[in-house]
Amino acid sequence: MELIKPRKYGEMAAEKIAKELKEFKGDRYGDAVKDFVASTLTNFCEQNERFAQVVYETEATLSDCCSKIMKNCGNHISDIDVYRGAVRYYFPNAEVHFTMTIDASGDMPTPEEMAKPGPKTETTERKATKAERVPKGSAKPAKQEKPKVAEQEKKKPAAQAPVAPEKKPIPKPKKESKPKNPAKDDGLIQLSLF
Repeated sequence: MELIKPRKYGEMAAEKIAKELKEFKGDRYGDAVKDFVASTLTNFCEQNERFAQVVYETEATLSDCCSKIMKNCGNHISDIDVYRGAVRYYFPNAEVHFTMTIDASGDMPTPEEMAKPGPKTETTERKATKAERVPKGSAKPAKQEKPKVAEQEKKKPAAQAPVAPEKKPIPKPKKESKPKNPAKDDGLIQLSLF
C-alpha cells in the first residue's frame, strides 16, 4: 500500500495559477501584467497558506483578476498597485508591504568611473541634445529684449472693429435621380450632402 502525501495549498494554488496563465484571456492591459501577476501570486501562495487556500478554492481566474486590476487604470499604474490589486482581488482584507533596499557592496568607484556619464535615459538624452545646441564654454545667446512701447500705447489698447462672420451660400438640395434602368436596380441608395 502506497502512502499518499498530503499536498499543501501553496503547491495546488501555484498549479492553478500556471494553468490559468496558459489559458489567459484578456485585453492588452491585462496581457501586459499577466506574467508578473502570476509570478507574484505564486510567490504569495508560497508565503502564506491561508492566501493560497483562497486562491485555490475560488472560482475567480487570473484573467478575471488582471481585468479587474487594470480596469480604469488609464495610461499608467505602479507595480505595487498591481500587486495590491491582485491580492485584494482574492483576499480583500489582505495587505501587501513593499520594501526596497540597496546593497552598495564592493569597492568604491574610482574618480574616473564617477566621471563617466551614467546610462542614457530619455531625460539625459534630451539634456544632451540641448547641450549640443549651446557648446560648453561658449557664451549663452543673449535674450532678445521686447521692444519698448510708449506709455500711452500701453494704457489704451487699440479698439478693433468687429468682424462680421462670412456668410456661406446654402447649397440647394439635389433632386434624387431615379435609376435609368429599373431592371438593374441593385437596392443601393446614394446620398449626397451637396
